[in-house]
Amino acid sequence: MSIKGIRSRGINGDAIFNNIRVVEVGNGYLVGVRGYRFYRYSESDGRWQYFGKISDRRFGFLSRFRILSRLLRADVHFYKTLKSGQSVCIAKRGIFRFNASIRKFGKCFDIIRGTRPLNICEDEKGNIFFGEYFNNPERDSVNIYKSIDYGASWEIAFTFPAKSIRHIHEMRYDNYTNSIWVATGDLDGECIIGYTNDQFRSFNSVLKGGQEYRTCKLLFFRDKIVYGTDSETAVNYLKQIDRNTLKVTDLVSLQGSVINSVKIGDRCFFSTTVEPSEVNKDKNSYVWMYDNETGSCKIIAQYKKDLWNHRYFQFGWCKFPEYAESDSQFLYYHGNALKRIDGSTLRLKISDL
Repeated sequence: MSIKGIRSRGINGDAIFNNIRVVEVGNGYLVGVRGYRFYRYSESDGRWQYFGKISDRRFGFLSRFRILSRLLRADVHFYKTLKSGQSVCIAKRGIFRFNASIRKFGKCFDIIRGTRPLNICEDEKGNIFFGEYFNNPERDSVNIYKSIDYGASWEIAFTFPAKSIRHIHEMRYDNYTNSIWVATGDLDGECIIGYTNDQFRSFNSVLKGGQEYRTCKLLFFRDKIVYGTDSETAVNYLKQIDRNTLKVTDLVSLQGSVINSVKIGDRCFFSTTVEPSEVNKDKNSYVWMYDNETGSCKIIAQYKKDLWNHRYFQFGWCKFPEYAESDSQFLYYHGNALKRIDGSTLRLKISDL
């Protein structure tokens, strides 16, 4: 079974794949999703081919209807092809692992607290990790889980004690230092940026404090770490951490919070979120680019929030896929709760930006 990626008018005439969200970019291929169904796009023949689905009848059916999937959060939130070739993904209330023989993603971890973690991190040895993300009003302890068999089984690797944080925003492997970095939130005193270099036998808090350290994604360079802040109570910024001095510098102020970003070569891309608050009043989601060679920041695209209420049908933002390769000539992102591009993917040629 195949589907055709439809080319229509996008920003600056770039390709848009209607009603399919690209979740991974690899060497000569893309992985996309429609609801709980997965497709692979080959650059050689320009066609999308179905290759599997998540084994979940209830949410699998509901995910076919875009507005219901937004309301129920019944969608594929994260996808990654591991170094072993095994594919894993995050969807509602579970982590799922692909079985190629039956072409299905089966649940390998049942999410009890919250609906899902925000990402899965793989280290240099092929171990994978995720951190709990749930509302946690009582500030219970928060766990980091580890799998040494590509998601087949899981164990607790580390626990943040009760009253220390609300939840975990990000876990990301830093190939410059062979460390795993963690970002937590949400309130002042709960925002930590730190790392482990010994499989969480220990954890080093590098920065801890207020909203200036609240982030959902860390992007690594040899001499610095770049991130966007994720706050509904303070003005948001793109920031950089000097690895040697640990000095944090503001790069540019933003129109809203940042919950997604990606590094491609020497450039970083960030999407602001339409998350209405006293400080976040802009009705548009902006895509920003940071160029490490020049140190410059600029807006490359913007999209207006759609008419559906954000409390029930999600904030407006652009989401970038996982890049299996560290460099690419194209930037991909799909829209969430944004006019004209909700549930669809755009492709921009980076050299033209």
